Amino acid sequence: MHTVPLGPRRTRVSLVLGLVLALVMIVIGIVTIGVNGPLWFAIVLLVAGALIAALALVRLVLLRRS
Repeated sequence: MHTVPLGPRRTRVSLVLGLVLALVMIVIGIVTIGVNGPLWFAIVLLVAGALIAALALVRLVLLRRS
């Protein structure tokens, strides 16, 4: 299977979309804590959302520099 490299514009759109989805995960984690939902679910969403957001921000900054 061949992979087609994404251009800078498509990569940027993918990273921004990933950042938005990561922020949604963080918000859902906070809401889960607020409504006394399962704590393990909130922690998983908060940690995963934070990691994904951090990676997307770093990649966006590096993409902007090049």
